[in-house]
Amino acid sequence: MAGSQTSTVRAVETWELTSVEMLGCLPEAALEDLAQHARRRVFGPGDVVFHEGDDGHSMHVCRRGLLKVVRPTHDASLVLDRIAPGEAFGELAILNSAPRLASIIAIEGCETIELGKADIERVLDAHPEAARRMLGLLARSLTLAKEEVARHNRRLEKTVQARTTDLRETQLEVVRRLTQAAESRDHETGVHITRMSRVASRLAAAAGASATEAEMILHASPMHDIGKIAIPDHILLKPGPLDPQEWEIMKSHAALGAELLMGSRSPVVQMGRTIALTHHEHWDGSGYPKGLAGEEIPFASRVTAVCDVFDALISERPYKHAWPADEALAEIKRQAGRHFDPEMVRLFVDMFPQVLAIVEDAEREQAKMQAAPPAISP
Repeated sequence: MAGSQTSTVRAVETWELTSVEMLGCLPEAALEDLAQHARRRVFGPGDVVFHEGDDGHSMHVCRRGLLKVVRPTHDASLVLDRIAPGEAFGELAILNSAPRLASIIAIEGCETIELGKADIERVLDAHPEAARRMLGLLARSLTLAKEEVARHNRRLEKTVQARTTDLRETQLEVVRRLTQAAESRDHETGVHITRMSRVASRLAAAAGASATEAEMILHASPMHDIGKIAIPDHILLKPGPLDPQEWEIMKSHAALGAELLMGSRSPVVQMGRTIALTHHEHWDGSGYPKGLAGEEIPFASRVTAVCDVFDALISERPYKHAWPADEALAEIKRQAGRHFDPEMVRLFVDMFPQVLAIVEDAEREQAKMQAAPPAISP
């Protein structure tokens, strides 16, 4: 054992062994026998008591100091456990004659009592009842250890879930604020985002999306126009028609939004980038920026396009009045197979009562927020 020394100055007393539960069941004569043949070992900081894979020819009882358990074949920097005074280690290897499962290294100056395998086997042969007790205690300890690992894993899973939820909420809050910043430049209050995204999520579910995908569309679709944050005010807020040059600048918001959202590892932001880039593509190939057609247009964008245009039609903008809902629906139906995926239009028409309910709910929420008194700053 690297760096160890044997001390013969002080004999081992039986009480030093009974502090270990698995040895405490031995008769006094057996303990005295073990104590007579035991050896004290002294280790300095960093000394190795034994290495992972070594033959198990002895066990130790820690009397002073602190040791650590590591598995160099897996990760030498990961400390699996710490061994304090009164605790035993190495007993499994001597009982099942298997190689050491881990390395034991002194963290600070340590003293241990080493009990040889041959001495323990001789004592157990002489005292069969003690052997059964020892093995029973060991099995109980392993069972309790297994239960503690299971409890720890459950606690760890809950902690990871909580932190993942916190991180996800933080990411979504950043996305919401970015989206609101873009929409506020177009004099929108946020109700458009709320209505459109809720309807898009519902339409996605009706079109066969899983619950997870429908929820992702709920959070990703508000990013569809985030590129407008880079469009000059004199174009974005122009009350009249755009000239050809201004229209080209306006159309660039799709590519600008995709560039703004590029490189994220968040699945929601990745979907938001896809929607931002392709929600102005048309089913017949006449859209922008890439002229995609039919099912070349991503599913989430085909969903968002219908809901975005409908909500834009029923919203008041600097360049137009709000349309009545029935006229907006008629326009959506008219554009089936041209601007929009005809199947999305069919589903949208079928769920139109739900669409109106979502619109009304969002408007009520917005009215309550506007009527609420402002918070008083301290």
